Amino acid sequence: MANEQVLPPSAARQAPLLAAATLLSSRGVYGLIWVDQDFCVTGTFGGLVDFVEVGEPLTLTVPVFVGLENEITALKSSNGRVLDLPIASIVTAQGATPKLNFTALWSSDEYAILVLVSRAGQVSNTEIELSRQMRARLIAETEVKHKSELLLKANTELERANRDLEEFASIISHDLKAPMRQLRYMVEDLQSESSGPMPEDALQRMRNIQAQSQRMSEMLTSLLEYSSAGRKDEVVELVDTRSLVEAIVRSTPRPAGFSIVTVGDWPAIETLRAPIDIILRNLIDNAVKHHDGETGCITLSCTERSEALEIGIADDGPGIEPCHHAAVFLPFRRLHSGETETSGHGMGLAFVKRWVEAAGGQITLHSDPGRSRGTTVHILWPKAVQT
Repeated sequence: MANEQVLPPSAARQAPLLAAATLLSSRGVYGLIWVDQDFCVTGTFGGLVDFVEVGEPLTLTVPVFVGLENEITALKSSNGRVLDLPIASIVTAQGATPKLNFTALWSSDEYAILVLVSRAGQVSNTEIELSRQMRARLIAETEVKHKSELLLKANTELERANRDLEEFASIISHDLKAPMRQLRYMVEDLQSESSGPMPEDALQRMRNIQAQSQRMSEMLTSLLEYSSAGRKDEVVELVDTRSLVEAIVRSTPRPAGFSIVTVGDWPAIETLRAPIDIILRNLIDNAVKHHDGETGCITLSCTERSEALEIGIADDGPGIEPCHHAAVFLPFRRLHSGETETSGHGMGLAFVKRWVEAAGGQITLHSDPGRSRGTTVHILWPKAVQT
């Protein structure tokens, strides 16, 4: 009839509906599982879900929900949304159950997650495989999302730790320089106020104190500069690397018997001028300073690749034992040449490595004095630097 209306069941019909629902559940047509917000089962209804233990986590007896905790929780804030897991195989202590369909939804009336379980119809092997792949994809997507969240958290913590370390190095470097200066001034005042000539050994000790305090002050300055190296406040600009390297060569102090040769292709690229300038200057200066002869040759080479420049700085000096290759890039590490300690504070190569890696490049060292003289430093400098 056109004017016929569908009315809700009256109280008189509630009993037959309940009886029908009870009959269907007793025949194993469907079952219900109630789950709290901690994913623990709080109740069940129907023989189809007899394998589910009340008080146990849902995922313990229904492993198809493993990895979907976030999706199930999201049902609470998505009114009307359900999560369907069709054609699932469950193996219990009594053996395998029939193929089951699971549908999870949020019941605001009971403030709980309600899972409807029903028997799956006859399905083809293709449908079963498709269901399995969908399930595997859901688990994989959930795992990727979880790992992405962990990675983001780890990166955030790492950035904060790096900032804290840089601030700590800056504070230490700045605050410790004042007492170092005061120590030198006190020694100078003691020398000037001393009446009469001082014993030579006392004068030597004072000179040693001054030298060591000066060295400590310079090391603190280097530490402050190292802590700020690689910060992304430089501007990318067009840099003619050939003109840059030629200017560096002209301004590098070296003995009269030293030659610096530039070979290869040095193109103009969009990059950070200051870091590449600092890197080349430090490596050339290092090659000159650690040479053991009155004459020597340093060769600067460059090859342009599709994504990076391959830069080499090769010398014909004494070389570096392979066991020391990693140590030379650490702060304040200085090697010895024969019986004479090298000058400087051991920060040159540490600066270089920090700048190269901050730009997204790589640096390697090749040297084996047992086979041949010389050291070569190879740098892969990206054309598209990280900013």
